[in-house]
Amino acid sequence: MKPADEPRTSTITPDAVDADVLIIGYGPVGQTLAALLGASGHRVLVCERRVGRYETPRAGHFDHEIMRVFQSLGIADEVRRIAEPARVYEFLDPDGSVISSLPRQWAAPSGWDASYHFYQPELEDALDAAVRGASTVDVRFGAELVDLRQEADHVVVTLADGEVVTARYAVGADGANSAVRTLCGIPTDDLGFRGDWLVVDVRPRPGAPTLNIPDTGQVLDPARPNHMGRVAQRYFRWEFMLVEGDDPTEMVKPERVWELLAPWIGPQEGELIRQTVYQFRSLVADTFRHRSVLLAGDAAHVMPPFLGQGMSSGIRDAATLGWMLGLVLTGAADPKLLDLYTLSRRPQVIDYIEESVRVGTVVCETDPVRAARRREEMRSAAELPPPFEPPVGAGFRDGQPLAGHLAVQPLLRSTSGGKTERSDDMLGRGFTLFSVCEPDAATTAAVAGLERAIGLRSVVVGAEGVQEEGEVLSDWLKKSGVVAVLVRPDFYVFGTAAGPAEVVDLLASLRTSLSLV
Repeated sequence: MKPADEPRTSTITPDAVDADVLIIGYGPVGQTLAALLGASGHRVLVCERRVGRYETPRAGHFDHEIMRVFQSLGIADEVRRIAEPARVYEFLDPDGSVISSLPRQWAAPSGWDASYHFYQPELEDALDAAVRGASTVDVRFGAELVDLRQEADHVVVTLADGEVVTARYAVGADGANSAVRTLCGIPTDDLGFRGDWLVVDVRPRPGAPTLNIPDTGQVLDPARPNHMGRVAQRYFRWEFMLVEGDDPTEMVKPERVWELLAPWIGPQEGELIRQTVYQFRSLVADTFRHRSVLLAGDAAHVMPPFLGQGMSSGIRDAATLGWMLGLVLTGAADPKLLDLYTLSRRPQVIDYIEESVRVGTVVCETDPVRAARRREEMRSAAELPPPFEPPVGAGFRDGQPLAGHLAVQPLLRSTSGGKTERSDDMLGRGFTLFSVCEPDAATTAAVAGLERAIGLRSVVVGAEGVQEEGEVLSDWLKKSGVVAVLVRPDFYVFGTAAGPAEVVDLLASLRTSLSLV
């Protein structure tokens, strides 16, 4: 593979390319981005090197924020059917007794259950249906990238069969060994975690006894740290850290796997779906943008699984990249808006990686004395930590209340007799201004201008037309001392206004931040 060339003089006009966006990779991240762009009418070509979908599970957890993304794609009901709300995250003694329990059924801001377990092939079915529902998206399997060249205003890609494809932008969603990242010569930073783990997925046989295992359990056993838990209603996962003397080729043999699983289940009660050794790493690309090429998901960052945030972070990438690319593709925003992508996503990803490494350091302790001390510290802790939800790194008004943090999703009802709905369902995708004060003439004019430019939605809650069901939004604003909040399409707060007179300035700041043309 050759590194991406330096920019050349343009030889093609933007409307003559094969696609607006070429996505390399058709896992959950590539699927989500394709569905988001396709729903907005952009021409998308997806190239997946495999000859078909990858039909074994990898990820097994996502959170309420990701369910909100699925809601925006119209697949939340289907995902809720196949996913199971998570209940508790437990740290266990080697004998299985509970050291500490972290509840996972707290009131999440997105209006969904806080966490979910799922079986990845079923989730990909739902995402694939959303992609196939967009007439402007073309998905090609068996299409392997072998070369990539960047011109001044488009990307030229060569596939293994010799076909040449052009697109205004290309997105590498092609995993940790990303060909796109390699071809662009983008280096990665190693944040210091490495460990080999045997990962085993099991499907209980019909009539098998109910398994007595935690919803999610990390066993702090210095002899062999391990994990067990649900993947979804019908699947279970165990993970065993490889210790000194373990041979990875021996560890994946069925007889050795069943030996490890013997305390919980045997071959008469369960079927092995997969058993493989993964190397858990902590890596992040130096940049997520290289001119007209962008990275998302594992191509941009890899983290240990101890928070269950790997796939979720990739889908956050897709949610942010979807609206940024959308504004640039329509000509509403200058391409320099895409510089915000790395600045917004990379710091939050690093926060998740560092917290995952912190938890992993506790889980993976193999020194008996240090492990015992850490178990005792956890057992005697007076308070449980709050949910870990770091803000994004850019693309908001710095220093304002709520800015950069995830927005709530209230329930709204039309006073003309409509049903109560989640706000995203009532309003659709896009930038949203929520306020609890009537706009003056200047605010009305500023809103109208942004409505024409980017499709801004403005809702005065409590005024004639829209009422809030409950007090999620009003309490959130009141607690923060603001009367208005401006929310990005990826559900993060751009900024707030403490009084009616500040709303116009808030909207003007959005224009500047988005590099609107």
